Amino acid sequence: MMKKAYFVDGYHGGIKGHMPLGSWADVLRKLRQRPDWKLCLDIEPISWDVLRTTDPRSYDELKAYFAEGESSRLELVAASYAQPFGWVIGGESNIRHLIRGQEIVREHFPDVAIDTYATQEPCWSSSYPQLLRSLGYKRAVLKNPGTAWGGYASGIDRETVLWTGPDGTAITCVPRYECEALVNCWETEAGHMEPAFVDKCLAHGIAHPVGSFLQDLGWPAQPRLDREEIQYVTWREYMAHIAEPPTEPWHFTQEDIRCTLPWGEAVLQRMSQEVRSAENKIIAAEKLASLAGVLRGVRYPEEQLREAWDQLLLSQHHDAWICATTKEGRDQWAWQAGAQSWAAESLSDVVLERAAGSLRQAEEGGAAWAVRVFNLSGAGRKELTEVEIPAPGGTYGICVRDADGSVMPSQIVPTRTSREDGSLLACKLLFEAEPPAMGYRTYAIEHTDNENHQEELDLKAQESRAFASLQGEYAKIETDQYEIRIDLARGGVIAEWFDKAHNRSIVSPDRPFNEFAGFHILLNRRVSSTESPAALTIKENGPLRVVVEMKGRMADIDYVTTLTAVRGQRRVDFHVRLRYETETWIGDPWEMAPEQRSTERRKSHHNTRYKLQARFPVSLGSRKIYKNAAFDVAQSRHEDTHYERWDEIKHNIVLNWVDDYDDSLRYGLAIFSDHTTDYSHSKNDPLALTLGWGGEGGFWWGKRPLTGVRDMRYAVLPHAERWDRAGVQRESANWSEPLLPVYGRSLLTSAVSLLRVTDPAIEISSVRTEGRDLLVRLYNTGSDASIFSLVVSAELQAETLSLVELDGKPREQEAQAAETDRGRKAELTLQPHGLATLRLSNVCAR
Repeated sequence: MMKKAYFVDGYHGGIKGHMPLGSWADVLRKLRQRPDWKLCLDIEPISWDVLRTTDPRSYDELKAYFAEGESSRLELVAASYAQPFGWVIGGESNIRHLIRGQEIVREHFPDVAIDTYATQEPCWSSSYPQLLRSLGYKRAVLKNPGTAWGGYASGIDRETVLWTGPDGTAITCVPRYECEALVNCWETEAGHMEPAFVDKCLAHGIAHPVGSFLQDLGWPAQPRLDREEIQYVTWREYMAHIAEPPTEPWHFTQEDIRCTLPWGEAVLQRMSQEVRSAENKIIAAEKLASLAGVLRGVRYPEEQLREAWDQLLLSQHHDAWICATTKEGRDQWAWQAGAQSWAAESLSDVVLERAAGSLRQAEEGGAAWAVRVFNLSGAGRKELTEVEIPAPGGTYGICVRDADGSVMPSQIVPTRTSREDGSLLACKLLFEAEPPAMGYRTYAIEHTDNENHQEELDLKAQESRAFASLQGEYAKIETDQYEIRIDLARGGVIAEWFDKAHNRSIVSPDRPFNEFAGFHILLNRRVSSTESPAALTIKENGPLRVVVEMKGRMADIDYVTTLTAVRGQRRVDFHVRLRYETETWIGDPWEMAPEQRSTERRKSHHNTRYKLQARFPVSLGSRKIYKNAAFDVAQSRHEDTHYERWDEIKHNIVLNWVDDYDDSLRYGLAIFSDHTTDYSHSKNDPLALTLGWGGEGGFWWGKRPLTGVRDMRYAVLPHAERWDRAGVQRESANWSEPLLPVYGRSLLTSAVSLLRVTDPAIEISSVRTEGRDLLVRLYNTGSDASIFSLVVSAELQAETLSLVELDGKPREQEAQAAETDRGRKAELTLQPHGLATLRLSNVCAR
């Protein structure tokens, strides 16, 4: 008896990936010839505009197919704007890809059902179940049998499972089978559905085995498989009418996304940094524009922000990451992603400047010079802020006062002085600001001609000042938080780090901290920044901030490291700039012939231990590794991150932060990164962050040397207690979304706070305006359920507060709103890593 198997054929791509003219006519012709053929289509939504213009006949025929509803032989799946790797971008970006993609599709095909999330590439993240369910998806697929260059999902031998996300939301899902072997270095057996594989599936209890391959749009149109025992289905048909329904949850963590890229490769690193910068900027722009709309009645720049998001989302296209260095000139994926992220950031800068300009305008009668400091998070903050301001001639000091007239601790860093008398003409002004949640506080600025004024202010802060000093071959940095000793003879590594608050020594001299090290392929040895001395310059020396710069050389690589420590701040910031004089190869010295690149599973960039890394050995015993992902935090299940082959991938990706924690000591060390990259660790090796890699990358990459100047920002946060109780996610979010100071004329009004949350674990992920309504997204960053309130200021009038879906559509559950003396508040409960979106309707200032 012939054993039946099922197959989901289809196409993926679009105008960004591949959609040559005539490709749709070819597909539709073959559909007419083969009535048994069915297709799932994962097409970039912006492609439909192009198709309607260039091939209206095919467009109309496709529209007729989609109008047939669930009985159609064609199913539109995913409908994500740019088909991103969800594991390399932030949570808000993942949401906007889905929302924006659906918007565009429904402009063309209003009645089409988009209720299956399936992709040809590994375009997932662990939090997808709650995102998908909120946006109307009924089912998902964790198979990518035909395009697994970037990786694949863990397997389980079930026809269907309940894919369960970190917040407990579940969605029916077809997984990759555990018995589904990996083939070559980019596919799995389910892309071929050979009889032996079908037999294996049946033997493992999978009664209705299914495979899939979404072909490249543009290939000659034909069914992928042409065997009698194969029945073509859509994913909707298979999961609704053929497969056994799921009976058990599958708690799929971020580590079940077994994906990788050549992290540290220079082009990929720069692109990742640019995308992250634009991602942070656009979210801040939405928030500040919403504040300006409420407080000043400024029209919300919806069109500019939509365009900014569209550009950012295009820069997150999966091909921009997996194929970053392919093509030439302006056709190169990385060049285009750079242009797109630049456009997104530039548009966001304009929005921020206009919003800030409206909010810094002097009220009637206002004439004082002031700095208005904005806080776009959901809780009040007290931290250092920095703004560059001009000064009239004859200025020797600057005094900062709050609304009560109290002098605030401050520090000035001259950027331009008079040649005649040395007085200030411009400077960076640093002071400790304390703006309330989702609002601002204004500080008066007074210029003084007293040459001793700044020294007098410094003396007031002397007791807890931050300072640096040179002591022979060592440099010492001290703040109210830490004592740090830098060994200049060994390239500027940190030899001692004492945490005053917890009376704990973090590092020891025999294990240099913040050492740069990697395997230099041409020299055939490991190189280290400890090999030669570093020269140190104190750039700023308190009382609030210390900045030291160290210049050194390892082998033929020059480096400049900047360390910044701030009074009252737990985090210590680092910036490293590396100069490669010639083509430099650092990594696993594994080579392959060009003809082996599509089959060889071992690649140089898999072996992180050989990359150029910043290493962070700490005095911890029983270590656990935690790391964040889009709306998730995962504890690593791996004893180490070591692997060499594509079929052995272990998740070792840093999105925003990774944390090394000792349960017995109740102490840990978190590392923040300015871009998505990878890390390494093992029982005998410390936590280390990748700075660079140059080697043989296999198919799509080839040989990629390190050249020119590369730089990176990261931060180190020592902490007591586990990541959630230590507020690691909150510190990371604040690092990514710093306070926003604006200089100008303004009355010294009392502080304004529009919104705040009562639980510090709750993050305001986004605030945007829709008509006269505010849409506020909340995320529970903690590992426990939270019962909390969103408090709406009495200065803000809102007609109703209601819970809505991620895209703003109504949902049945209403938020419980109550009146208080200071406004209104919505009582909410969120599961760990859960999301809630509230609509504040008809919002205006009182």
